[in-house]
Amino acid sequence: MEPEYLKKLQQKTLETLKFAIRFFEQHGLSYYAYGGTCLGAVRHHNMIPWDDDVDLLMPYEDYQKFLKLKEEIDGTGKYKLLTPETPGYYDPICRITDTGTSIWRYYMNPIIFGTQIDVFPLYETDIDDDGKLTEMLNENLSLTWRYQRANQRYDWVRFKENIRHRHLRGLLRNIKWAFSTRNVRKYKMELDSFQSSLNTPGGHRLVNFASYIYGLETYDKEWFAKYIEMPFADFTIRVPAGYDAYLKSVFGDYMQLPPVEKRNPAHGCYYINLSEGLTIDEIRRRISKGERKVL
Repeated sequence: MEPEYLKKLQQKTLETLKFAIRFFEQHGLSYYAYGGTCLGAVRHHNMIPWDDDVDLLMPYEDYQKFLKLKEEIDGTGKYKLLTPETPGYYDPICRITDTGTSIWRYYMNPIIFGTQIDVFPLYETDIDDDGKLTEMLNENLSLTWRYQRANQRYDWVRFKENIRHRHLRGLLRNIKWAFSTRNVRKYKMELDSFQSSLNTPGGHRLVNFASYIYGLETYDKEWFAKYIEMPFADFTIRVPAGYDAYLKSVFGDYMQLPPVEKRNPAHGCYYINLSEGLTIDEIRRRISKGERKVL
């Protein structure tokens, strides 16, 4: 991503983050900077210079309250909350997006969102067996994605895009999903029941059961017993009081910058418009005319 796009993307993302923090505080919801966002807060007092989104952790019980506030966020007209219930959405987490921007990450996933704040639920558990926790993680992801596939809408445009891009696996997968059993209500009940069983209030360990890229992530509960307000751009963000131990467990020598060749945004960008909120059909028409990036 060109520097001017990344700079504006980060500016928009910080605006979205400010809204999210105000919203959490207004509703008494706890949160912590997570992953690269926590690292950015500690090492740069800002987003990592080459990062393109913000990740947060939220205790499970607060996360459930947060889900119920979707209409309030959507009602702002400027922001929207994406959840596994959102048709076409493909992530097992919540995402606050800016409706005045348009980003299509990967062509095989035709859903548009803007600058993004990802919110991961943080579960408590008394299970010490990491093998068992990994099984629970995989089951959670499997049930979530099954529900999401059943809740998607399929059309010929999506199939034709996979053909045009010669994405055979995506084409076969979409055909399979389009004609598979789609008992949305049943799948949702099974997912809700399973996720509620994952959390053991008072458990001595913390687990991220939505970590679909990095696998099982467990944390010492003491690291997150309190939070610290850390400078972040022109405001502050909460990081776990035990951020040093947490960051070392994830990044090792976290104050050491990575090699220059690895300082790149983590996500793809099939289409980006940082000035307008567009529908998928509007973006498809613009792409057909050669437009891919708009500041």
